[in-house]
Amino acid sequence: MTQPVDTLVRGTLVNVNTGNLEKRSVAIDDGTIVALDERPAERELHANYIAPGLIDAHMHVESSMVTLPQYADTVVPNGVTSVVHDPHEIANVVGAAGVRAVIRDAEQTPLKARFTVPSSVPASDLQDCGATLPPEQVTALLEEPNVVALGEVMDIPGLIAGDEGVHAKIRAAQERGLTVDGHMPRVTGDDLQEAARYLDNDHESITLAEAREKADVGLRVYLREGSSSKNLAELLPLTEEVDTRRLSLCTDDREVSDIVDQGGVDFAVRKAIREGADPVDAVQMATINTAESYGLPFGRVEPGAPADLVLLEDLDSWRVDDVLIDGELNPTADGSTPSGTNIPTDTVEFPSVSATDLAITAPDGRGRSVRVRVIDAVGGLQTEPMIAEVPVREGALLPNPDEDLLSLAVIERHGGNGEIGRGFVHGLGLDRGAVGSTIAHDAHNCVVAGADHASMAAVANRLEELDGGVVAYDPVDDEFASLALPVAGLMSNEPIEAVYEQFETVETHAAEIGMVETGLMELSFLALEVIPTYRLTNNGLVDVTDGQYVDVTVSEHGGEQGPDVDRRSIPDDSVSEP
Repeated sequence: MTQPVDTLVRGTLVNVNTGNLEKRSVAIDDGTIVALDERPAERELHANYIAPGLIDAHMHVESSMVTLPQYADTVVPNGVTSVVHDPHEIANVVGAAGVRAVIRDAEQTPLKARFTVPSSVPASDLQDCGATLPPEQVTALLEEPNVVALGEVMDIPGLIAGDEGVHAKIRAAQERGLTVDGHMPRVTGDDLQEAARYLDNDHESITLAEAREKADVGLRVYLREGSSSKNLAELLPLTEEVDTRRLSLCTDDREVSDIVDQGGVDFAVRKAIREGADPVDAVQMATINTAESYGLPFGRVEPGAPADLVLLEDLDSWRVDDVLIDGELNPTADGSTPSGTNIPTDTVEFPSVSATDLAITAPDGRGRSVRVRVIDAVGGLQTEPMIAEVPVREGALLPNPDEDLLSLAVIERHGGNGEIGRGFVHGLGLDRGAVGSTIAHDAHNCVVAGADHASMAAVANRLEELDGGVVAYDPVDDEFASLALPVAGLMSNEPIEAVYEQFETVETHAAEIGMVETGLMELSFLALEVIPTYRLTNNGLVDVTDGQYVDVTVSEHGGEQGPDVDRRSIPDDSVSEP
């Protein structure tokens, strides 16, 4: 006699094992799928479509600006039942203790967070972060519960050169049968061939040719649709050229407004279908493909699998009626930790700065302007090198907002050496005032851009007072718009709706002083010294292609100018006026 079950779901099954749509019944008992067949049940549910719960193949919860339980309560109702979370940002601030704290946070939520151990903390030796993860700490973290991979290996030059530290981390993961995530922007040719010997996947492709070459050497390719890097539409034709079972969908970095308004990886599924992907293929790329990449038992609907299901009104639009995780209908976080997180707060510490501290001194003997190297923010994560002229007044190099040339500063904020990197950026669009953030991948120092140095100093000091966050300042009315992010200087303890509203206020304020629509997200990547081309760290301007510091000023003959003079020689009043 057929045994009764606690739940039976009837509908059209998105069978990701076969790639078909099938009229089926899914029998669930004690949180597990026991049969794809009729069974007597205590509870019967009906859905137009039944799909496995979605899995985000690679993401950083920190980019949402909320803690993991808050994030989960937002995306689970959209059908996202699991994420592969790389707590790389937390690790750069508070190290191994932060990674363990995030893993404990996951115990409060039904979202099945699986973790990758950050492999590249720091991302390079060109910037100072709050902590490091040497090979012995990485190895210990690989033993933590729910760890499924070594996090994205960013030091590709070190990998190729045989750096023992990089290879020790990879060996530790491989010895445990774990996946090794890659991070290979613009890596091609022989370098890609060598990297592919050690890495299993990559999420950094921005062109179809780049993604195809990575697929050709056997890497699983993750199609990314984040807030800043929106690569899905460009890469989707890859589904017509390679086996789609080798492809996955991920968000990487997705900020709070996009999560609330559009969703997480569910948005990537909807967009893929809208761009012409077969709906079943799209669901496979966000379920079983990723599950197989990391050896996860969920991500499919089959006997013996956990009952992680999405009950859909409509497949093409991914319109969700209900979600089950381990058979529980529409679960939410339990809120067992009053603050919502085990992650440390009070991590932002640097001395008060003045306008003078953020200015670059003019080379001796120069006239009214100086040629400088500029970070050209061209959209997404990308930057290009640029040479431009900026004005000089009383020994200080000034921004020129009329030409969209803003001053940029990166302040070490982890209570360390307090060094300040100074430079210029084009493409953010500020007409006046300044914006700043303690979200500054990957070291997460304090990054500030502005049309005048006094406004920049005001923003930086405000960020220190808040214990981190995002701030926009308008000197015309002396008004700040602020979002406090005291959890490691990256996230808020407040409900996601409150964080959303505060971030929207900051974005609106930033737009009123001229910032481009994606400016705050782009600002957060201007210090990321492992993605070409120019980036600014707390120690100076970096040419990422060569992996070296370069001077901001350019000599009249095109060479290096030499080090800046002592900035104490600059009068404060030369840099304090907007």
